[in-house]
Amino acid sequence: MDIKAFLSFGNMLVDESRKISLKYYKKNIDINSKSNSKFDPVTIADLAIQKCINNLIIKKYPNHSIIGEEQSLITDSEYEWCIDPIDGTRSFINGFPMWGTLVSLSKNNKIILGIADMPALDERYIGYEKLSYKILNNKKKILKVKKNKQLSESTLSSTSPYLFDNKKDQASFNKLSKKVNDVHYGGNCYAYCLLADGHIDIIVESGLGPWDIRALVPIVKNAGGTIKTWNNADPKDGGRIIAANEKSTLIQSQSILLE
Repeated sequence: MDIKAFLSFGNMLVDESRKISLKYYKKNIDINSKSNSKFDPVTIADLAIQKCINNLIIKKYPNHSIIGEEQSLITDSEYEWCIDPIDGTRSFINGFPMWGTLVSLSKNNKIILGIADMPALDERYIGYEKLSYKILNNKKKILKVKKNKQLSESTLSSTSPYLFDNKKDQASFNKLSKKVNDVHYGGNCYAYCLLADGHIDIIVESGLGPWDIRALVPIVKNAGGTIKTWNNADPKDGGRIIAANEKSTLIQSQSILLE
């Protein structure tokens, strides 16, 4: 396995996806909902990026499996790509810059590469092997989480408690929010990058898909952080997710969420 070759290919995928997303960003485009019961937006940009990335993977690695938010191409392979063409479509359609393209690669169900590209911010976050770094202004910076063990001094982040899977999860989040110093909303995938970069302490979300989280796992872990489900399981398939700068902070938060 040549991880550097996969990294180079992954960077090419998000380079190509940037061309599409920025072409449609802050433009007047049609917005559809994938659900009749709730607003779950999808745009031409989401679909075009998914199609572009899938086609590039098929051309380079025809035997690899692909899980995508908008289209999956499942095969019996030890390698599996997981793609979220635009994580944060609500931010994208409303002109906020906190959205990104997530690309990960797993081998035998273990995530070996994660890339979170933030086109509107011109930032890219990468995790593989034991490395976690961001690229800004063509310069690499090694990522390191903040060393804060105090829940009462922590900043808690979530995209929105209104996007939680159910009201019980939302109530649990509200309980935790009363134990921390500050709460910030609206980060989408960027919040995990900020945690890895030492700016926030805890992220709590509910109802995530595998495409929402896999790329972010090695970025957080390799920066010294911890990322699990609320029940302390592997987060690779999504669900109820918690990420924290310190293991002790994560354990304290889990105990409150599961009370």
